[in-house]
Amino acid sequence: MSRFAKPIRWALVSREIASKISKRVPNLPPASRWRCFSQWGTTAVLMVWLLVPALIRVRAYRGLICLGAHMYGPSCSLKVQRLPLGMYVKVASVEYHDSLANEYATIQLVRCHTEIPVPRALDLVSDSDKSYLLTTRVSGIRLGMCIDTLSDDEETTLVCDLQRSLAELRAIPKVVAPEYAITNALGKACYDYRIIAGLNIDSDGGDFVGPFVTEEEFNDTLRVGALPHVSHRSGHQIVFTRGDLNMRNILMRNGRLSGIVDWENSGWYPEYWDYTKAHYITKLHQRWLKITDKVFKYYGDFAAELSTERQLWYYCF
Repeated sequence: MSRFAKPIRWALVSREIASKISKRVPNLPPASRWRCFSQWGTTAVLMVWLLVPALIRVRAYRGLICLGAHMYGPSCSLKVQRLPLGMYVKVASVEYHDSLANEYATIQLVRCHTEIPVPRALDLVSDSDKSYLLTTRVSGIRLGMCIDTLSDDEETTLVCDLQRSLAELRAIPKVVAPEYAITNALGKACYDYRIIAGLNIDSDGGDFVGPFVTEEEFNDTLRVGALPHVSHRSGHQIVFTRGDLNMRNILMRNGRLSGIVDWENSGWYPEYWDYTKAHYITKLHQRWLKITDKVFKYYGDFAAELSTERQLWYYCF
């Protein structure tokens, strides 16, 4: 029976795609006065809630986490839980508070400077043990759950949506820490598992590396002692970067991009970084990699940078 599994799967996929062709995506109704009033009311309630002492808010979030796990079950990440009232919470140990602080700041930047559909950051609070980032929920399903059923037209639309989103991201001005070229969204040390993969982590910096005064300094950090001749060139444009673009944090609804979530790795990096990181995270799913290549072709040819990165990855692992 196993030899029939793959043909049956793709037969179901083709049937799903065919069913989509005849469907017309309904236009969403415009925001009503009641909806605007509701949003204003939510903001007012939030402002009052943030005046409540941190420990009380933490206890409330712990209770909501238990309730959310009972109502919705676990998410695809042990750090993230869906909550009632249209919210999500991300939890990290206090040692990683800065990663949540970076995500909080990034969401504010993206909402201020772009039209990219992202959550709204509601609260960032800590106790002696853990930090909690509370955000609104963005509707949609993860791209990884529907990528095989996308029609060719939907794939083309997704490529355009991602190109437009990245163009807006790259236009965000850097006004923090002007003395450093490569930083996180707050102008501080970078939190990126690709950077730390080849490092001997010291006890002081932990998983946070940088910030970097120049691209040359960043390149030196990526180098591996056993491969002295393998290094990136300098001279790239430094742009605001998603830092973790993959099928888990891209949300889809009715065949269109509906949201991008999970922004803790974002910051200012060389222009190729989002492209090579996408290949670093996902190495086997060919359709996603082809989509990635189409998206970033608009921004230049980064084949040499990807080749350099692959040499460094394969040595580290």
